[in-house]
Amino acid sequence: MPNCDMCGKGVGVLKRAKIEGAALDVCDSCAEKGEIIRTPYSARRGSRRSVQPAREVKVIEDEVVAGYGKIIHNARKRHEWDVKKLSEVLHAKESLMHKIEAGKIKPDLSFAHKIEHALGVKLVEKVEDDGDEVRSDSTRSGGMTLADFIKVKKVKK
Repeated sequence: MPNCDMCGKGVGVLKRAKIEGAALDVCDSCAEKGEIIRTPYSARRGSRRSVQPAREVKVIEDEVVAGYGKIIHNARKRHEWDVKKLSEVLHAKESLMHKIEAGKIKPDLSFAHKIEHALGVKLVEKVEDDGDEVRSDSTRSGGMTLADFIKVKKVKK
């Protein structure tokens, strides 16, 4: 069941309306607050447009592995380097390397690749995201609607 872009209410049929300069798919009660641009697809004659179901998207991303500080520390010890030597090789500040080894700062992907190359370790791995967070309709996941941001002024009659 589609949700109203303005109030978030789930209704069977939505109308396209221009409200405060924005074109929105809204329920009947919210459509009264603006100008109706288009009637619902099912009510239009000759409309053959069908709604495609939302597809699940699997995204594969690179991510720094858990326990990266311990891995860096052990590899540095194997090379018999102190933190100062490692920071010189990586062209980074010594204090940054202390924080990364302690696990206080997570290195970004490009810096993690530099560390991998310098120490000969594996810090970046590919992680598959199930796409649970990716949805075609954000209001279904309990996201905010326009009504959460708008203060409607009521006119006294």
